[in-house]
Amino acid sequence: MFYKELTDKKKAVREFIREHPNATYREIKKNLHIKVEKVYKNGIKGAFLDAGINLPRTFDKKTKEEKRKLIIEFIKKNPKASTSTIRKEFRINNSSVFSSIKRAYKEAGINYPREESYQLTPNEKRNRILEMIKDNPNSTIQELSKATKTNLYHLFKNLDEVYDKAGVKRIGLGKKRKIRKKEEIIRFIQKNTLATQREINKNCKTKVQEIFDYGIFEAYKQAEVNYPYERLKVHGSAVKEIKRRAKQFEEVIAVKLSGYGHVNRLVKTSRGIVDIIFERKDKKAIIEVKDYLIKEISFSEVKQLNKYLEDCDCNLGFLICHNKPQKDRFLIGKNKIILLSEFELNQIPHIIDMGS
Repeated sequence: MFYKELTDKKKAVREFIREHPNATYREIKKNLHIKVEKVYKNGIKGAFLDAGINLPRTFDKKTKEEKRKLIIEFIKKNPKASTSTIRKEFRINNSSVFSSIKRAYKEAGINYPREESYQLTPNEKRNRILEMIKDNPNSTIQELSKATKTNLYHLFKNLDEVYDKAGVKRIGLGKKRKIRKKEEIIRFIQKNTLATQREINKNCKTKVQEIFDYGIFEAYKQAEVNYPYERLKVHGSAVKEIKRRAKQFEEVIAVKLSGYGHVNRLVKTSRGIVDIIFERKDKKAIIEVKDYLIKEISFSEVKQLNKYLEDCDCNLGFLICHNKPQKDRFLIGKNKIILLSEFELNQIPHIIDMGS
């Protein structure tokens, strides 16, 4: 009985660590009500090894000299690093190694950036701000002022003047916040590759489904992390999210197509429901929309579209998807089927008009 209980606890800890690769002893205890040192002889290190996950670097206790070398090398590679940046990167308090951040820069052989900023002339500060806006139009007034240690309004009339002189289109405050939240969510997913929508929303204090047009799936795509589809069998909310995103993608395509001709949506045939029947200049085409982010379009989707062409007495069909496969044209009998990406919709009216 005791052995089975120990095995079950180890399994729970392993799964938790795999889902949370940066999990701490305290988080495991809080979420699982399990004291790791009672389950593994080597404590949390043993748990991470058992889970097959690399130990977070914070587990390795470093000597003062090791910390000193780490900080110096980091400053050499990042000559504008602040105390908070160093603390965030290494979980090391700079004051425990150096008497001050200036001392750390001195030992690294790098000029302390704050002292340099105080020596800049007003024109040099203006130029620095303009360069910052060009490099990152999402910069805030606080960031621009901090970089030059001068109130931005002492150098420019307002932020509009900064954007105007930099030749950059101004980004509104609301859009800036959304961009920052996107970046925060992407970083979180990259560090927590199995994060659920609920975990993202809780940790980033936002709603991922409102920040990204296609919700959590687009967030994973932009983070360049494969979405863990194996969880969909367990999480019904993810299935709902797929349906919501697919419906939204279809609506976006329909709206864009309406600018080229007449759009009929969700038309019932004897063998299913057609996503879109598109009519233009007394000609028509059947259009199917597939919202696959990772899965590739297969020939079965092409055959299904061909059935709709037969049902509707039409010989031209388009299959719209995110990632177009290498073979993108099919001729089945008298029916022609063309695969296009969401960014190639403008080809449809041209193909219909040319009759090819």
